[in-house]
Amino acid sequence: MISLHLSLNEKKELRFSGLGTAGYIWKCNLDDETKLKVEKTFAGTDKTATPTGASSDEVFYLTALKKGTVNATFIQFRSWEPEASAIKKENYSIEIS
Repeated sequence: MISLHLSLNEKKELRFSGLGTAGYIWKCNLDDETKLKVEKTFAGTDKTATPTGASSDEVFYLTALKKGTVNATFIQFRSWEPEASAIKKENYSIEIS
């Protein structure tokens, strides 16, 4: 498990390698959504940043909302398949103070 520390209202960027051209997406599951706000976007959204046919990285922005600990699980899977079929999984323990 990867440990992160955030101060209240601090924003942190996490970047994951994309495989969108193969149908894979990243998803974040939290054990407590009241303490952490998660926003997702894609890197290189302008046409010059990512070559044609290449996958863009997926970027998550985490914002600390309330003090405490949050466990976040990031999985890379195809949305039409069960989450248990994920090809990558990263677990984070996020301490907010």
